[in-house]
Amino acid sequence: MLPIYLKDQDFTPPNDPIYYLLTQDGLFLVKSTPFFTAAVPARGIPWLEGQEPEVRLTAPPLPGALLLQSLAFFQAVYSRYKSEAVVLLAWRQATRAYELVVPHQTVGGGHCDYEVKEFPADLTRLGTIHSHAGVEAFHSERDENDERHEDGFHITLGNIDAELTISCSVVVQGLRGQIPPERLFTPYPIPWGQAPPKEDWAQEVESKVTPLPRPIEFGT
Repeated sequence: MLPIYLKDQDFTPPNDPIYYLLTQDGLFLVKSTPFFTAAVPARGIPWLEGQEPEVRLTAPPLPGALLLQSLAFFQAVYSRYKSEAVVLLAWRQATRAYELVVPHQTVGGGHCDYEVKEFPADLTRLGTIHSHAGVEAFHSERDENDERHEDGFHITLGNIDAELTISCSVVVQGLRGQIPPERLFTPYPIPWGQAPPKEDWAQEVESKVTPLPRPIEFGT
């Protein structure tokens, strides 16, 4: 077996003619001969067991009622502004229960920006649930850019004015994996018809949702 070294700030190349070097950029095989010294990317260490990227869910299932509350808020925003909207998913340790937090947001069409504030100590931010308004649920390039630095669950609801669609994923260290919604929510299928009235969210929409200003139009 070849030795393995870590390339930290105190690393000094050893005298070994061949060795593995674990670096910020991955694993390398370093080889020295009388004619050259080379460091080449290594696909793995042959005598170790393999490992594929994976995520094992250890959290309690997300209650479908939480998704129904989100839907009612999204429908209220869509009814008023025909736009996307977002809620934050959180976990309260004291009650061991999931909660929704509605951030202040600026919306318009396929656009939604929201304020990111520190959560109180007893509340842990776990991700986002956002709508794609009248468009099918998927994770767009903008969604991926917005969420790449936020470990947790990211859920999109689409076609909220028609036959609902849903896309669920988990992000860890910038890597995204899709999760079948039946593995994340209980009960499943989600009883969409049991969503609370969108009017229940009127006050939140009034206080926390700001429409984008209309574009300036020149001429007629």
